[in-house]
Amino acid sequence: MAAEAKKSNVAAFVENVKAVHREEWGDISGYLFIAPFVLMWLVFGGYPYVRGILIAFQDYRVFDRSTWSFFNSFVGLRNFIEMASDPYVLPGIKSAFYMWMAWFPESLVFSLATAIILNRVKRAKVATVYRVLMTLPWVIPLAASMPMWQQIYEPNFGYLNFVLKEYIGIPHPPAWLSDKFWYWPAFGVAAVWKGFGYYMLLFLIGLYNIPDEHYEVARLDGANWWQTLWYLELPSIRNIMLLFFVTNVGFLSLGVTEGLTFGQGPGDCWKTLALHAYDEAFTGSMRLGYGSAINLALGIGNLILVSLIFRFFKSEKA
Repeated sequence: MAAEAKKSNVAAFVENVKAVHREEWGDISGYLFIAPFVLMWLVFGGYPYVRGILIAFQDYRVFDRSTWSFFNSFVGLRNFIEMASDPYVLPGIKSAFYMWMAWFPESLVFSLATAIILNRVKRAKVATVYRVLMTLPWVIPLAASMPMWQQIYEPNFGYLNFVLKEYIGIPHPPAWLSDKFWYWPAFGVAAVWKGFGYYMLLFLIGLYNIPDEHYEVARLDGANWWQTLWYLELPSIRNIMLLFFVTNVGFLSLGVTEGLTFGQGPGDCWKTLALHAYDEAFTGSMRLGYGSAINLALGIGNLILVSLIFRFFKSEKA
């Protein structure tokens, strides 16, 4: 009897442990269901992140097999120390800031203003046509739209200079992408055109979610157009505004796609730091370690900028 009672107590203890396990962890089938997705993320997401960070602390060179191992080519902080004396660092950051300023304020103003105007279009079919036309540049693939702008800005046979010569009467129009002054306006117009529709659609979605009752209350209170915008619409799309700033404030990493498409100005004077990292990693000696170190530093800098945006919006909310 004692032995049977002991077995019964052990069985009861095991059942209690299983019950606690099921309560804390749930059915194991759920974990088996998500296991393939977790594995895919570890292989295609987690490992590249970790490996990229480790390469930033190596003298990793693409064509030198002996440097591929972390233990053979570990250099500690040497890549980051080298950045302090790199002559491209400060000019590269300045060029990235100019590139950001060439399109960011304009995109904010134009996309927000267009969204506000479209929000006041009451005819649904007309508003739909406008939305489609405004978002077309965003839908067009980058590989198709950027060569189009190269044809527009081509100094000798481009569409823009042809119009300026033949119809406006300007005998010597600018060389848009190789002139130190005109490079930024030319790039800014193309960048605003490409991203304008997407951001306009974001702001428009936020405005569409404002209940009609709020507009009715504003009208009853005698609010004019400007007061409705300032006290009702802008506060209501605060989260959309935060999304716009968070996704675009990281200007330090700008320049790779833009520089390869539009060039880097006369004598590469507008070469951004991100494009310098690309050149270090994939051209010449292919110092992937140093290029990764630059990109890691740029990523940390962008995180700091995003944190400042979050802090600003939080303080404003308070």
